[in-house]
Amino acid sequence: MLIRTLRLRDYRNYYRKFVEFDPHLNIIIGKNGSGKTNILESIVVVSNTKSYRTNEDSDLIRNGADFATINLVSDDFEYKVVINKKNKSLYINNNLVKRTSSFIGKINAILFKPSDLELFTQSPSERRKLLDIELSKISNSYIQSLLNYNSLLKDKNRLLKELELDEVLLDVINESMAPLIRIIVKEREDFFDTINEYISPIYEMISGKEANIVITYKKCSEIGDVKEELLKAKERDIYYHYTTYGPHHDDYRFTIDGHDINAYASQGQKRMILIAFKFALMRYVQRQTSRTPIVLLDDILSELDKENQERLLNIIPSDTQVIITNTDINDIDIKKPYKLITLKEELNV
Repeated sequence: MLIRTLRLRDYRNYYRKFVEFDPHLNIIIGKNGSGKTNILESIVVVSNTKSYRTNEDSDLIRNGADFATINLVSDDFEYKVVINKKNKSLYINNNLVKRTSSFIGKINAILFKPSDLELFTQSPSERRKLLDIELSKISNSYIQSLLNYNSLLKDKNRLLKELELDEVLLDVINESMAPLIRIIVKEREDFFDTINEYISPIYEMISGKEANIVITYKKCSEIGDVKEELLKAKERDIYYHYTTYGPHHDDYRFTIDGHDINAYASQGQKRMILIAFKFALMRYVQRQTSRTPIVLLDDILSELDKENQERLLNIIPSDTQVIITNTDINDIDIKKPYKLITLKEELNV
């Protein structure tokens, strides 16, 4: 999986922008405000069909423009995202893709950014969002089950708020939810099992220190108990007028040597754990798809010392396409061949 070229039109600060990437290591440098992060964000939009920096697609459109366009050419297809102020359209080889689930994850990019540290203190809903995005990019059964479950969840919550509750309809919804919950929980379990297999050895490789890193999945119930749990929650749901049981309440927590990461780990340890988590995610994608995702490092190397920079770059497989952003090249100790992409200071380049 490789990105050959990226063409932006009226995207963020860019009026027009064309970038050609090397199949291996690419370094984008430029002063703050030159649009380095905007380039990585546009790749993530193609990968996830949404930005990680805003919930409003209209924010991606350059001021004064009516729409924005992202054209990404990979080693096998051309992907296009057209964003207007009300919605967006997705294309593969100029053919309109009607279902987001048929587009998401075709380009699989894993982003490393300084604000990732917020994962440890975010709300459970934000942590679930990351989990759902990554699983949806590689598993069609997961994204379909999640979409169907969320649709039923809306129907159920609406029903629970009615003055005269139709319990027969409630039972029908619960019956429809049960197999979807089993799929969601099972795929989340498999995800964390794989991540836990890789995360500690990777942490040692990039930090130079041994530690037992474990992610504990706080799931709604065991897979075989779903119908029983739905039945148990029925009276509680009716009393509170909303759905009290289900994977929309799931969460996960990180521990290091048996201690909660927020209470025990330093900022430096948290950063290394987060990087190890992302690389474990990369191994998960490779295992599930037999394809290597694209690695995006947004201004993260400048936060590491030279030793950790070298460890981080050495752990990336040689056949992986990597795109790094930084203000300059002086802060990075690169011992591999790379393509340097320099951005101008002025906007609308």
